[in-house]
Amino acid sequence: MRPLLFHNFSGRNLPDYARHEFDSMLVENGLVVKTGYQLPAHHDMTAVDLKGATVLAAFADAHVHMTQTGIALSGIQLEPTTSLTQIFELLAAEATANEFVLGWGLQETRLKERRLPTSAELDAVAPKNFVWVARQDLHSAVLNAVALKWARTLLPDLQAPDGLIRGNDYNRLCYCLIDKLPQAFKRKGLELVQQHCFKHGVATIHALEGSLESTEDTLAVAEFSKASDLHTVIYHQSSDPAMPHQHGWKGMGGCLLVDGSLGTHTAALHEPYQDAPDCRGNLYLEAADIEKLLTTARQNQLHLALHAIGDRAIDTVASTYAWARQKWGKPAIADRIEHFIMPSDKAIRQARDNALSVCIQPAFDRYWGGSDGLYAQRLGPERATRLNPFKTMLDLGIQLAAGSDSPVTAIDPITGIAALVHHTNPDERLSLNSALSLFISEPHKLAGESLIRGQLKTGYHADFVCLDNDPFKVSPARLASLQVKNLYIAGRCVYSN
Repeated sequence: MRPLLFHNFSGRNLPDYARHEFDSMLVENGLVVKTGYQLPAHHDMTAVDLKGATVLAAFADAHVHMTQTGIALSGIQLEPTTSLTQIFELLAAEATANEFVLGWGLQETRLKERRLPTSAELDAVAPKNFVWVARQDLHSAVLNAVALKWARTLLPDLQAPDGLIRGNDYNRLCYCLIDKLPQAFKRKGLELVQQHCFKHGVATIHALEGSLESTEDTLAVAEFSKASDLHTVIYHQSSDPAMPHQHGWKGMGGCLLVDGSLGTHTAALHEPYQDAPDCRGNLYLEAADIEKLLTTARQNQLHLALHAIGDRAIDTVASTYAWARQKWGKPAIADRIEHFIMPSDKAIRQARDNALSVCIQPAFDRYWGGSDGLYAQRLGPERATRLNPFKTMLDLGIQLAAGSDSPVTAIDPITGIAALVHHTNPDERLSLNSALSLFISEPHKLAGESLIRGQLKTGYHADFVCLDNDPFKVSPARLASLQVKNLYIAGRCVYSN
């Protein structure tokens, strides 16, 4: 293949973009050979005119549930709805076309009625279909009678008031639902995820897939990734290291749940929820359980990733990671904590002192932060203002990378970058340069790939995004309106707008 000379663009390398601007780039065999100003073209090169676009290394999303995202993209998107009437209309229309009526992105705090639908109401809409309506945080769902009958074949003692399943019951049943869906349906979903990533300038995702009881979909993602231009770092969400060893993956776990979510009152807290005074959430894994996971990880030379949202859960994880660091020393790739939404000061210090990696979801603050958002409703405004302390952690030198937790929020780095710059707590707002880095270079550090991905330098993968405007030259208020013009992976255009 002839070398490619990309020219006529404004390129920036992060984080020290001001000292690394360029307007042309030579690419050969999918790798950057050289960047500079007005590099000369030779007869053996193919010149590609980027027509004045702003070029950055491609975006990455460090926390995606790829299979579930594909299913959600294939189902009904309920996030925009403002009333139960709208939800029922969407479900009824889907029921005429499909046996499985799957709704995603429901958040009752945005509805006029301020409540979830009931199983009886779902039956009235689609009495013969399998109806599953998941809350936006993917920690609870409402099922109709057909779906509940299926669920009780798996969990005979299932308690589901008004059709609501949550906690461990939801966690088990959601993967059983995925197994129940046709393979062709799920394969089409993976293709939709790839298209969605490319449209938003994403060349790399970290895919957190499957469970201890379910390996089929993790294997399907691995097989899909072999033929895909989308670079996929896979975590099998299990305590079993066999699959990472078989496939050469460097980590285990993923979104292994230490607790649940704030929206469903299952995030584990030290103090009760303000709107549920008798509730402190659920701790699914105790310190002893995590120590066993860490022992397995270290014995198999793997790093571990765990989900922790509430302060009680985060304290448990941070303390056991500190124990592992003292016992075995620093792993080749740092252990990860996913979300880290409500950390105590102690947990922040432990994350710093033990060189942990934290994968944050900036869009969570955009959608649920603020004085009247979901966090304030659940915890009260004083506690809510301390959530998602991104700048505090970054200033302390904690390794951060950003993701979406898709399908909880969409794979959309530009929205995430704007959320970081416009944090609902002004004290936690990041500079644009830092915000971009969390979606460009930093995710690759979590996977041990920072020497080959995430920058446009000699020897790095030629994965880059072309934007319609320079983010450093538009007003902060217009950041979210930036558009992806093209995405190139290994020097090949995979998306053009």
